[in-house]
Amino acid sequence: MKKASMQDIADALGISKNSVSQALRNKPGVSQQTKLLVKNKADELGYRYQTMNEDTTMSFLLMATEFAFSQTSFFGEIVKSAEVEAQKTAIKLDTYTITEEDLLSLKLPPNLKKYDGILILSHSKNAYIKKVIDTGLPVTLIDHHDPSLTADAILTKNTDGTFQAISLLIENGMKRIGFIGDTAFSPSYLERYRGYQRALREHNLTNDPTIEITEIEESQGALFNSLKNIKQMPDAWFCVNSGLAFMLNSYLQSSGYTIPKDISVICFDETEFTRMAIPQLTNIATDLKFMGQLAIRTLVHRIAHPKEPIVHQQIVPQLNVRESVRIPNTK
Repeated sequence: MKKASMQDIADALGISKNSVSQALRNKPGVSQQTKLLVKNKADELGYRYQTMNEDTTMSFLLMATEFAFSQTSFFGEIVKSAEVEAQKTAIKLDTYTITEEDLLSLKLPPNLKKYDGILILSHSKNAYIKKVIDTGLPVTLIDHHDPSLTADAILTKNTDGTFQAISLLIENGMKRIGFIGDTAFSPSYLERYRGYQRALREHNLTNDPTIEITEIEESQGALFNSLKNIKQMPDAWFCVNSGLAFMLNSYLQSSGYTIPKDISVICFDETEFTRMAIPQLTNIATDLKFMGQLAIRTLVHRIAHPKEPIVHQQIVPQLNVRESVRIPNTK
């Protein structure tokens, strides 16, 4: 295979070979944005280079609520990936915890303007996020969007992912399928509910409100109390996240059900909860590592191309079949 050259990088980016050389050598003749684009393209094409100066080229701030930062098995993986990608492209990445006081008073970090770009992870309060966007700084949202927010966003294709998960259950003979997740908690959960409804509808099944738990605090006590009120358990349950599925699996087994012989369990996200559960939980999951990488790359691109249209990029999740779903045709 032909090795990538500086000319290949230049042709791919539509710039001169000299500009590529200057960027790779970290010379002052080209902009910081061009240097980042050249280095990213060099990595993509497998071109080996050595920079003359390892100083950081930009500073980004990643903001999230304390709750989001505490979800280390999910959001923590995105943060870790973003940090690795930033380091690879010589970007300084700081983090900031959005407090309840910040949200109530719409108080932004005092040093926000010193950053070249902002990453906002997960949902918090749309009015607060809008105030960040209104500063004029380039902003990329991660795992959140809203019609009121004019910013690039990195998202999961929630509706299609859930459709795929529910279809797996139906194709394996399950007709009564329950739903667990607070649809008002985040746009992602509402989209997953819509995917659930669409799958039932397109397979000519009617949804049963008695096995739909769409308003619930994400705690073991709240879930167990809700489940106690279910008069007839469904053939299978779909949960909007792995934490709820892990608690559901524990409840069902403690109540005498065998998983998946009596009831199948499937959820969104693959985390330590899906791996620790016995049996391991079938899931539909987004590549969190790629999500973090794409967020950094998208913000770099926005800085280099500020006039381009706003873009929402959706990552198609992957179905991971484990032991918690009954598949009659397999041994």
